[in-house]
Amino acid sequence: MPIIFDGRAFATEKILNLNKEVAKLKNVGIHPKLASILVGNDPAGRLYVSLKKKRAESIGIEMDIYFLKEKENIETILALIDSLNIDPTVYGIMVQLPLPSNFSKEDKEMIIGLIDKEKDVDGLREDSLFLHPTSSAVIDVINESKKTIDYNSTCADMSHSQGVCHGTNCVVCVVGATGMVGTPLVKELKKEGYEVIKCNHDTQDLKEKTLRADILISATGIPNLISSDMIKKGATVIDVGSPKGDVDSEVSNVAAFMTPVPGGIGPITISSLLENLVKASEAIV
Repeated sequence: MPIIFDGRAFATEKILNLNKEVAKLKNVGIHPKLASILVGNDPAGRLYVSLKKKRAESIGIEMDIYFLKEKENIETILALIDSLNIDPTVYGIMVQLPLPSNFSKEDKEMIIGLIDKEKDVDGLREDSLFLHPTSSAVIDVINESKKTIDYNSTCADMSHSQGVCHGTNCVVCVVGATGMVGTPLVKELKKEGYEVIKCNHDTQDLKEKTLRADILISATGIPNLISSDMIKKGATVIDVGSPKGDVDSEVSNVAAFMTPVPGGIGPITISSLLENLVKASEAIV
């Protein structure tokens, strides 16, 4: 049986550390506040925003949620972001994605691009000062997996460092590589030095590519897309699928390390977002 990573416990530890940092900021008169914009009535979006608010307030972070209509005029959204950019009490701004289908790709880019890079705690701008929280969560889990998984014996590329793999040049396959989560994740993985195979759910030779991976990350939102015959024995499997996960339960017969859904990447993503907010607040000190 594989190691099933407890994302809730890991996130709780991060939150406890953030609680101390928030207390220090308040002692010098800085009160971290996050502004979250939710457009439309998507139940999943409302759930995610409420979970973030609950977590934030548990450590003394204020979070204002702006509920806007599904067919809200884009000028109204841009005006709201403008006002939040100049509000000295707001240290972080995020827009809950995805936006309703009536908003175009260009609309989304305009909305995200207007957020000040110093307040873009969701790390969505190209020049954001912060790492995308889900990408940060995945990197955290990979680093934790290195404490228990011997990548020296599983890494497909043994040519570097006199034939020893240190877990940074292992082959990582990202399924959903061009999506909302996959795009910034691929960028960060390459920056970390990993060899990255980019795939999507409709990649013709998907199984051939996933079988090469020492670390497989799936972020498509398609339940049971990843089956056990697509996994290299002893691989690490990180499920970023939402809301039900991408990975079939039978994968546990092959993988050495896995993240569950729920309770895996999700809780860490929220703590990573709040970590970015604290960093944004500390930059003012």
